[in-house]
Amino acid sequence: MSSYGGDAQPGRAGAPDGANWPAVSVIVAATDREQARQAVADLLAHPYPGEFEILLAAPASTAHPAKGEPLAELSSDPRVSVVHAKSNSRAALVNAAAFAARHPILSQVRPGAGNWSELLKQAAAAMEVTGAEVVGGAAVAFGLGSAEQAISRALNSRLGVGPRRSRAGVGKGPVDSVRMVAIRREAFERVGGLDEAFAGAQDWELQHRVRRAGGMVWLDPSLALRGRTPGSTAELARAMFRVGAWRRKIMAVHPATSNLRYAVPPALVMTLAVALAGAVAGGLALAGWLWWLAAVPAAYALAMAAAAAVAGHGLRLGGRVRMWWAVMVIHLSWGAGFWLGGRRRPRAATA
Repeated sequence: MSSYGGDAQPGRAGAPDGANWPAVSVIVAATDREQARQAVADLLAHPYPGEFEILLAAPASTAHPAKGEPLAELSSDPRVSVVHAKSNSRAALVNAAAFAARHPILSQVRPGAGNWSELLKQAAAAMEVTGAEVVGGAAVAFGLGSAEQAISRALNSRLGVGPRRSRAGVGKGPVDSVRMVAIRREAFERVGGLDEAFAGAQDWELQHRVRRAGGMVWLDPSLALRGRTPGSTAELARAMFRVGAWRRKIMAVHPATSNLRYAVPPALVMTLAVALAGAVAGGLALAGWLWWLAAVPAAYALAMAAAAAVAGHGLRLGGRVRMWWAVMVIHLSWGAGFWLGGRRRPRAATA
């Protein structure tokens, strides 16, 4: 239920067959009508082998789509139902569809996912075998041009946001969070669905509440959920700023989830800011020794350049330079978002 799509390997040992496949409600959030049309068309062209329904979640403003519009065309198939939400936010759309669902397993299609039914087959099979409440895979960023490839390498490496287990896809088993493919409807309803206040982190926060209620989140690394990387460092900076902002919200609401990994970017930003401020103050006050504080950001930049040169093996010199820059954008934007991001209080804070 996030922006990443995915690819899956068909079939798995122990998978159900025929009428034994569990019934599934597949949610398509119509935040983009053309994407919704394509997602539904793909699901109908490559249907899930068991009983399934497609819930097309649309804003209330589209309650009476004009003839010929994508929503009107899609809802003509008996396997497709249109569910309307009061808000056009992704969480509101998904919640409206999920609480209207008839089947015991929920799955929300990710834009650009390709053959989502294959992903869903694997997730449903894993759910049957393990008893997990949530099943998903690892997130893998990919890019098409040289700039995007350098950014994706930064995102997938240890220098960026990887490779924690749910990103690297190392070994199947219980984890804290996954790129979600399927969730049991009973678990979704029990914890109250997605929290709209956690924009950008709603799936993570939902899975945390599922685990806190005693449910298991299961990682199947063969479910490699690929997502298009930001096309430029400016887009990357905006995305990572939002990540830092919602991480602060999560740490405020769920302090037990805090760890050293999440503290590093904010601490780095604070350290660099203090060092630069001290160096500038030293120059203005003619206190020469304070100029040495400028060595702190310089040392950081050089260390990241050396690390990117190693982690960027296979990239040309220009690609490694772009990766170096992207790594620093990830760190600094994440940390800045933590300190300066929005402070809207999530619903869970008062639950």
